[in-house]
Parts: sequence; structure tokens; C-alpha cells
Amino acid sequence: MKTNYHNTEELEAKLISRFGTERPFSVPEGYFEGLTGRVMSRIQQRRRRRLVWRWAAAAVLIGCVATGGMLFEYKQQADLQTAENIQYIEDALDYSMIDNMSIASYLTEAE
Repeated sequence: MKTNYHNTEELEAKLISRFGTERPFSVPEGYFEGLTGRVMSRIQQRRRRRLVWRWAAAAVLIGCVATGGMLFEYKQQADLQTAENIQYIEDALDYSMIDNMSIASYLTEAE
């Protein structure tokens, strides 16, 4: 059963008659006097925490970029070393006047 109340006084009178005027909850003494200070200190703590997280994220990002750069440089050095090794082997084979057919026959000869 739904009852529509057309004004707030009628609704308030109905609620008071049903539940009374006793307040089940109370506010601690001095609660509102220190409320502003407590709220502002929490805001400052959150700002500090957020700033710390931003610096930490920036440090992680810089570390990732630096690591990626070092790995890229290492890969280039390894590729260069491999190319130098291949060139050295080819130069040694040219100096010894061994052609590819001789190498292939040497490697495939059965004993």
C-alpha cells in the first residue's frame, strides 16, 4: 500500500508519530571543530602519496627506457662482432686459397 504525502509537514508528523523524536545517533563532542583540519590533512597526505607514485612511475619508465637502450646497443655490438668474425673467417679462407668445393668435399668425405 503506497501513500502519497503532498507536503513535508504531513510526512514529518507521520514519521514522528511512528518513530518518536529520540535521536539514536550522537556526534562526538568537538567533532565539527576539528573536521576542517582533519579533512585538509588527509587531502595533503593523498597529494603527497600521489606525488610519490608519479615519481616512482617516472623512475620505472626511465629505467625501462635506459635498459632498452642498453640492450639495443648490446645487440648492435653483438651483430658487429659477428660480422667481423665472419669477415675474419672469409679472409682466412681466401688467404689459404681454399675454395668452397674443397671445404664441402673435406666435410663430406667418409673415412
